[in-house]
Amino acid sequence: MDLVNNTSWIIAKHDIIKKVYVLFGELSELMQRELENPGNIFPEKVNAKSAKISRGENYKLLPYVMLDYPAVFDKENVLAIRTMFWWGHFFSITLQVKGKFKPLAVDTTALLAALQKDHLYVCVNDTEWEHHFEPDNYIEAQSISITEFKTIYTRNFFKTGTKIPLTDWDNAVGFLMKNFRTMLQLLHANFLNGEKDLSPVFPIIGSDL
Repeated sequence: MDLVNNTSWIIAKHDIIKKVYVLFGELSELMQRELENPGNIFPEKVNAKSAKISRGENYKLLPYVMLDYPAVFDKENVLAIRTMFWWGHFFSITLQVKGKFKPLAVDTTALLAALQKDHLYVCVNDTEWEHHFEPDNYIEAQSISITEFKTIYTRNFFKTGTKIPLTDWDNAVGFLMKNFRTMLQLLHANFLNGEKDLSPVFPIIGSDL
């Protein structure tokens, strides 16, 4: 009854989500500036996609906000860097590739070494649509052997990412941008070759996961 009659906590929740939207709006502008670098080359299809900020109330019963940029999602092909705020847990940033954006001729030994160097996690789940960092979904690259990694990479999608606790809110933008640059380097070094440049775009608002 105390909760039912207390409006302040739900108003505080709305204020926090607004702050996340502002943060992600600023973050998307920083990401767009990063992509203005002539060295950042992306497929033409990615060029047509703008940054998208979306929200929901029920990822494992808790609210979330997501920023997808750059991103292409279709049935067979995915290329996305996804930044997530998950209530009570973390900010995360993940790189997801699938289909034509996940080439078979990748040097998995070099890729694993790069992931380990940057202290990233690797998705070990059979589904690409989970976002938590429990051991059945993500494990640290440093704890994966090359044999295990080669098996993981045989799936039709590949995901890597990292997270920062919400208690480190003040350091979140720096952390996320640092890893955004790392993921751009991974894309260029391992997944993209000789494609067209990705032009800067502006964020749009949505409400899907």
